[in-house]
Amino acid sequence: MKINFLILLSILFFSTSPSSTISAQDLENDATVLFMKANVLYQSSRYDEAVRMYNRILSEDDSFVNAYVMRARAKYDLGAYKGTKQDIMEYIDRAGVTKEVIKIMIDTEYRLNNLTAAKNYLRTALELDRFDGDLHYEAAVIALEEGRRNDACESLSKAQSLDHEKASEMFGEQCYDYVEEAPRRRPRRDTENTDAEVNTGNRGDRNQNRTQERRRVPIEEDDRDIFTEDEPVLTQVPEEKTQTEQPVDVTSVQEHRVDDNLTLQIGNGLGNRDLEHQPNIFILSTEDGEVVIDVCVDASGKVVESTFNREESTIFRSSLTSLALRKSREFKFSSASRAEQCGRIVYKIKA
Repeated sequence: MKINFLILLSILFFSTSPSSTISAQDLENDATVLFMKANVLYQSSRYDEAVRMYNRILSEDDSFVNAYVMRARAKYDLGAYKGTKQDIMEYIDRAGVTKEVIKIMIDTEYRLNNLTAAKNYLRTALELDRFDGDLHYEAAVIALEEGRRNDACESLSKAQSLDHEKASEMFGEQCYDYVEEAPRRRPRRDTENTDAEVNTGNRGDRNQNRTQERRRVPIEEDDRDIFTEDEPVLTQVPEEKTQTEQPVDVTSVQEHRVDDNLTLQIGNGLGNRDLEHQPNIFILSTEDGEVVIDVCVDASGKVVESTFNREESTIFRSSLTSLALRKSREFKFSSASRAEQCGRIVYKIKA
């Protein structure tokens, strides 16, 4: 009983103590705590709210460099690509270049259709890490955009070797007839000959040992293991795919009326994929227009990627675009044989 009374007394003392009130306020306003809260908002796809909290952090302490990176990510997801670039450049000026921020710049420049800048950033990133499958996949996407199919297939092949799933699927679609040059092999040298050369000082004996050893190897096998510069070895990839997949109909479109103010239009590759679950969506807007979200769906029908399409949209209010992005990840489509299938969800809004 005495112990409980002491505990209660200590709680009352600290809760009424002015210093404890100040500490609680300091904790509430601490940049690290605010940063954690902002990151939770970002992970919940509440990008506009996250941006506002990152703004608050940087207005109070502009040396909190990680807030620049996270604000750049949130702006990217909202389609504010110029703001994304500004935040990343601010981070680089203060903290230097990292692979993480360079990858953000690659995606941003690509979205802005600045392919030359995107390629330059790609080179920098690959110098930092040549074993990143995402980077080789990005290089392939840009190469295909520019019509450089052989370069794209080479990058996809590298990404495949690093277990990149998207690269494997794209390689099967784009590079079924791709011919890859195998690495050249050096002429085979027998270990016994090397030992003989080390242990024998007489050149004639070394030549005699080498001649006798060669006689033991059939000429055909010896020729097969030695390649010259004018005899490249080519590996032919099978022309037929191992799995048959249903072709994607990019012209098919399906519409779902939510209410008088909102209609959903699904197409650009997802129009013929049955919709199994549609989230509850309530949108109020003072203007008519469209918010366009590019999405990718995995084999189970789950949306694994969603991006605001600023070029096709006509409404840019962050509250609406953030809501559309968040809700787009709650859609569930029917399962399919394809590892990934991408398309578009258009929120057609009426005031």
